[in-house]
Amino acid sequence: GTPRLQPHTCHRRSSPATPGDVAVNVYQLIADGKYEAVAEEFHFNLEDPADVAEAKALIVSLCQEKAGPQIEAKGGLASAEVVEEVVAEDGNTAKATVKFVYGNGEEDTQDVDLVKNSEGDWKVAFNK
Repeated sequence: GTPRLQPHTCHRRSSPATPGDVAVNVYQLIADGKYEAVAEEFHFNLEDPADVAEAKALIVSLCQEKAGPQIEAKGGLASAEVVEEVVAEDGNTAKATVKFVYGNGEEDTQDVDLVKNSEGDWKVAFNK
């Protein structure tokens, strides 16, 4: 079948993104080279704004050095879809399994841990 890549609209407030949506979106942002936007999709369990800024910078550099080039080397991201999504009983954490197909035909799956922030939005859990 054809990959179902939904265009992401700005007014997503009306329907909250599911954990899987967020996980897929993060990888699409990496593939697009939008690393600052990737960092915004993470939830940092940190009080100090300086620590948060440092954590975001770390994610941006990881994307630049590792994740971005890895995707590029495989011919970019042809598709990404959620194959499994498990939300914890308390509704505050989740795990999404995302399957990728790269431009060169290679396939890969990744587990992404997510957490709900104070606004009720799903974010990728930041694990140092």
